[in-house]
Amino acid sequence: MNETYCTCLATSIGEIRVFWNQKGDVPSVESISLPEQVHGTDIPIPPAAPEISGKSHTEIDLLCLTIQDFLKGLDIELTLKGLNMDTCPPFQRKVLVQTCRIPKGKVMSYGQLAETIGIPKSARAVGSALAKNPFPLIIPCHRVVRADGSLGGFGGGLAMKRELLTKEGISLDRKRRVPAKYFWK
Repeated sequence: MNETYCTCLATSIGEIRVFWNQKGDVPSVESISLPEQVHGTDIPIPPAAPEISGKSHTEIDLLCLTIQDFLKGLDIELTLKGLNMDTCPPFQRKVLVQTCRIPKGKVMSYGQLAETIGIPKSARAVGSALAKNPFPLIIPCHRVVRADGSLGGFGGGLAMKRELLTKEGISLDRKRRVPAKYFWK
């Protein structure tokens, strides 16, 4: 059994925790928790979640720096490399992989995302899969909104979702909705 480590990351949106383990020389990210998720979350935190670990790894440190740069608004590409998606059921994995394809500065609706994975009319199931996204920010579930442009939900709270979209150059209208020009087609 691998020991799970926790690396805390101070960011502009608060403390983010990266839960990871190591098999040989290769680290594997098990989950990431946003500030609102540190206490009470649907995101699977590894069993017997560790206290903050003093252990570090170059790849985890690089991931943390990349997350910080992303949150500063720098043009950063986050990838699935190093994420342990084995704990995600096949449907969720399909949703998460497609979500990663949404470009920075664009959004999709839950229904559009359902169509792109080949399962139309599964918008609610897509929403449920995203609600349990174990890798927020890396897998940009904040880029998925309702068909009318309203924000829907987000594990870090709607204020954080608005902030993340704004950092990506998306301006909300007076009703706090994403205008059609930002929808990725």
